[in-house]
Amino acid sequence: MASRKKGKGEISLEDAYALTTPEQNKTLYDKWAPTYDAEFVADDYVYPRIVAEYLATLIEADEQLSVCDIGCGTGAIGEHFARLRPLCEIEGVDISPQMIAQASTKMRDDGTPVYKEFHEINLAKPIYFAQSIYDFMVSAGTFTLGHLGASDMLAISRVLKPLGIACVGINKQHFEQHGFRPVIAEAVEERFITQPEYVEVDIYGPSSEHHGDKAIIAVFGRPSLQND
Repeated sequence: MASRKKGKGEISLEDAYALTTPEQNKTLYDKWAPTYDAEFVADDYVYPRIVAEYLATLIEADEQLSVCDIGCGTGAIGEHFARLRPLCEIEGVDISPQMIAQASTKMRDDGTPVYKEFHEINLAKPIYFAQSIYDFMVSAGTFTLGHLGASDMLAISRVLKPLGIACVGINKQHFEQHGFRPVIAEAVEERFITQPEYVEVDIYGPSSEHHGDKAIIAVFGRPSLQND
């Protein structure tokens, strides 16, 4: 089954990849928020589910841990993860207030909100309010073309407690073309993060016209004695 064609006035993946500034990101995602789930997530966008499932493998079912969803959007990761690890608390961070408004409507199976709290933040700037707070950070779709890079990812990882773990999806093309590997290698050498494990996954399912696009899930930790 072919992916649905973009209608007049609709926003596309290509529009998102063409962004160059945080202001452009905010404008586009504010506009896209009301239809994002129906137009994009529902169109065989399997990435958030895959990342949420991978994160769940790192956490025992009876653990009550804190998770920071970086670039939470409309809450796709949180919605999946809350079903898998319902005892964990999730907070969402995003630049778009309209995306956050959509995420705030997502509910757990017990009728409580998926997200405990939200933070409207430009992720290209330091997140001073949240240093060393969370047990885990997770992301899918934020480290991609037109969005955040390797240095941003490392700066954001300061939200993690000592020994906290990041489970971050990175668009494979973005990873290869925008210097993630050397920046990460330098951070490992400086003991800012631990050596990542990498897993290649699909971003889209077989019914999407973008099927075949790949992402790399990077899993790394923050040392017990953080070298900031």
